[in-house]
Amino acid sequence: MDYFNYSKSSSSSVNYLNSTEGIQFDGQSYALYDPNFKIKDSFVINFQIKTFAHDGLILWIDDPLPESSFTIEIQNRQLIARAVIHGQPYSVRTNFTKNRLCDGVWHCVQIRLEGSLLSMKVDKRHYSKTESRAHSFDMRGPLFIGGYSEKYSPSYLSVRTNYFLHGNLRHLKINEKQIDWLAPRHTTAIREFYNLSTKIIPSNNDQIFENSPTLIKRTLENK
Repeated sequence: MDYFNYSKSSSSSVNYLNSTEGIQFDGQSYALYDPNFKIKDSFVINFQIKTFAHDGLILWIDDPLPESSFTIEIQNRQLIARAVIHGQPYSVRTNFTKNRLCDGVWHCVQIRLEGSLLSMKVDKRHYSKTESRAHSFDMRGPLFIGGYSEKYSPSYLSVRTNYFLHGNLRHLKINEKQIDWLAPRHTTAIREFYNLSTKIIPSNNDQIFENSPTLIKRTLENK
């Protein structure tokens, strides 16, 4: 079990737990896995998730120049994977009834993006979507887990939920590489909701720590 010292003001934002419980996101936190991640023609992610929340962002990568992105989110109790290739979106989603996904128990997820095929497996259920216009794609940008930085405002075309992830993730693999959660740091950023056009390039502060994700606290704007 990894152990880190947190102040009282930040300990509620990101909790490091043992491998059984994974890592907990409280709806105000995000992890920057790689500020310059690249997807070329294929992408595979495996993880287990446990949540009661009906909405929340799990993963997002965005490349504004060719208007391409890849998103995994929970929306209205359904898990959705969405690819946008040169402005053309296509997605695959679950069709669970009631709270089958958001029931507070662990669910196994695998999502694959391979050329024109977008497929998703949740526990023993399979879903897929083929987009004939997306034979080849190449995107590069920051890869966020659980939310995103205040420096970004995702368009509605890529991210539909207004909420960060409130739940636990464990056994996360990206392109078959096991992810180790290290190097936490915090910010007093005010949460911003997305708009349709704002695209901001990451600063030098958003640099990767030896291929390990960066955990950052976010605070909600006081109304």
